[in-house]
Amino acid sequence: MREGETDMTGNLVQPRTEREVHGTGARSAGGVAAAAGEAVSQRSFRAVSGPAASGPGPGPGPGHGHGPKHRGRGEDGADVVLPAAREAVADTPIARAAEAALVARAAGPVWPRPQACRIITIANQKGGVGKTTTAVNLAASLAQHGNRVLVVDLDPQGNASTALDVDHHTGIPSVYNVLVDDQPLAAVIHPVGAVPLLSCAPATIDLAGAEIELVPLVARESRLSRALGRYDVSGLDYIFIDCPPSLGLLTVNALVAAPEVLIPIQCEYYALEGLEQLLRTVNLVKSHLNPALAVSTILLTMYDGRTRLATQVADEVRKHFGGTVLRSVIPRSVRVSEAPSYGQSVMTYDPGSSGAVAYLEAAKEMAYRGHRPGGDSA
Repeated sequence: MREGETDMTGNLVQPRTEREVHGTGARSAGGVAAAAGEAVSQRSFRAVSGPAASGPGPGPGPGHGHGPKHRGRGEDGADVVLPAAREAVADTPIARAAEAALVARAAGPVWPRPQACRIITIANQKGGVGKTTTAVNLAASLAQHGNRVLVVDLDPQGNASTALDVDHHTGIPSVYNVLVDDQPLAAVIHPVGAVPLLSCAPATIDLAGAEIELVPLVARESRLSRALGRYDVSGLDYIFIDCPPSLGLLTVNALVAAPEVLIPIQCEYYALEGLEQLLRTVNLVKSHLNPALAVSTILLTMYDGRTRLATQVADEVRKHFGGTVLRSVIPRSVRVSEAPSYGQSVMTYDPGSSGAVAYLEAAKEMAYRGHRPGGDSA
């Protein structure tokens, strides 16, 4: 009790200095408190409406962390200080994870859809930088928020097909048949069961020999572009083309077929070394085969905040490419690596994980920013 406050038993509480002078009250205070507690339990209280009810009462002082107080009145008219329940904090890791899980299991809010289908090639000749992971999880995130998305798996390893749980064993109609046999793209597309609005054109191991088989064909660099040209893209908002870790004919086909390039960059030194060669290839394709081609997006992946090198690489990339680099950064995450073994993207496997939340933010940023290279958020 504070100095001058009224006890529930109707007795005045002695000032602190007076209690200290009368030292005999130290041992007898327990009995008084017990009697007071018994008396309190027999009384009913009513809350006082108005500012006094909502305003904070006299607390025990800073640093005690007991939260705001509410005032009430006992039957004898004396003021009573009632502790209020602490308000729940919504912006917590658990709350964000729960919200992400709800989005994964139900339709999330609809993000803006582009006026025309955006065809984006995800390329980097260095392996292990997160090309397939980025393609699959960006596609799943956009599809969960009302966008119609197609993933074209152009990597003979077929990892994107595996992550989306689309059958891609030998003999299945695949992108190989589209490039080499001139089959229509619509004949090889399969819906992704776990994510409505998402579909995939799978890759099989046959695609590994496609680069040799394409050599004698006319306009071999434009085979995929022609296939997309014959396909009705009016029913799609995004097409992501997942490239192999090379700068061969398959990657060139992807660069010719798309006006936009998304480059995932691992936050390590080796990733920067190969970036110059990739940009040189992009410029060559733009000069001779696809004048509309441009690097529209750069995504920093596998960021480890514990290392100084990761921060230095991120700073260098942002300094050089400016607004082309997404603000969202993908951290290292075990869940992201585990998800493909279950035939899922991390968006459905563990939507509350740090990797899933980061990819969700990156996809949202892409949806809201313009299609122009380095465009600002709308």
